[in-house]
Amino acid sequence: MKTKINSVISIGILVFIAMACNASFSTANMSALKFGKNDKADPATTNFNQGDKVFVVATVANSMSKTKVKFKIEGVGTPLSKEIDMPSSGDAYLEITNVAAGEYKAEVTLVDESGKELDKKSGSFSVKGDSTKTESPKNPTNADKDAETEDAEK
Repeated sequence: MKTKINSVISIGILVFIAMACNASFSTANMSALKFGKNDKADPATTNFNQGDKVFVVATVANSMSKTKVKFKIEGVGTPLSKEIDMPSSGDAYLEITNVAAGEYKAEVTLVDESGKELDKKSGSFSVKGDSTKTESPKNPTNADKDAETEDAEK
């Protein structure tokens, strides 16, 4: 009888150890979500003027493996979303140009390699200016930069 109890306990311990080896215990998180006029959001602000570049900066902390930062911006015009792969801890940022006047909400999600959500933060920012101009926010591309250069030359 005592042998059977010891066997059951031993098997239970082995099963527990096997499950623990396969489990993923990540402490990765987003330590900050800031808005600013540069890629460091320094100084941080939530008030912008039309024509300003808006940077949404998420700081990933305690990450020893690959993660993905998912940005989602909603407000005036078409929602904007983007995913950024992170090799480890650091800052991930989204640069938005041509932002129309209005109120915006940013939701940023940190996920691991398997797609499991590790952390989520949200915040809002406002853009002041001519509310009759209703362009959707855009990510800068070379075409946008070329158009800005042409406009500056005129």
